[in-house]
Amino acid sequence: MRKARPAAARAVMASRVEPRGSDDFFPTPPWATRALCAEVLGLAPGAALSVWEPACGEGHMAVPLADFFAEVVASDLHDRGFSRLHGSAWDFLTLLPQDQFEPGRFDWIITNPPFGDLPQQFVERAFLHRPRVGVAVFVPLRWLETIARAVELFIPFPPHVVAVFAERVALTRGGWDPDAGTATAYCWVVWRTDGAAARPLQWIAPGAARRHSRAVDLTLVRARCPQDAAGPLFEEIEA
Repeated sequence: MRKARPAAARAVMASRVEPRGSDDFFPTPPWATRALCAEVLGLAPGAALSVWEPACGEGHMAVPLADFFAEVVASDLHDRGFSRLHGSAWDFLTLLPQDQFEPGRFDWIITNPPFGDLPQQFVERAFLHRPRVGVAVFVPLRWLETIARAVELFIPFPPHVVAVFAERVALTRGGWDPDAGTATAYCWVVWRTDGAAARPLQWIAPGAARRHSRAVDLTLVRARCPQDAAGPLFEEIEA
């Protein structure tokens, strides 16, 4: 019989608000990042590109990014071990760009920033680093709302594309649970810094979780929830 999920692994509802500096650890399911790379950015595996993931947590986004980027640098405000091995424990918002990397060092900056008002700050700081190709953030769909954000960010700096998941992407506090549910809709918002023309709103077609899940992702589940079975998402992959 399958054991119950840990109490900390709850689905994230629209009410999620995390104070600055808190342990805002809601890892992104790896398949959602592969969907961005393959279906939104159109990258081929092993592209000769570099990417910085500045809110890496335990690597749930950095690991799938490595499928598509030749160089992945991962950092985080909180040292959970992964950043120490693949980058450093840096506060992306407080250190000046030259104190981390020289502007233009990376082709892409891609991340799932802490929620609340911080995603906008992450995007604005990413622009200061002047990535050669673009910036992409994984955010709740409702983040596209609010007058202030439209005036300060979206109107002066229009996104290249917004890609909305047709299926729900479940995030849980403290670890990734492939069997969790959610009432929150998510999307990728992408800015291009290389002059590429804007594209229409995109839908990431249903079935992305199965298309982009890999057996290696199980290590990211079991790192936090070793007592939890793989769940139906991985039954076909492991067969």
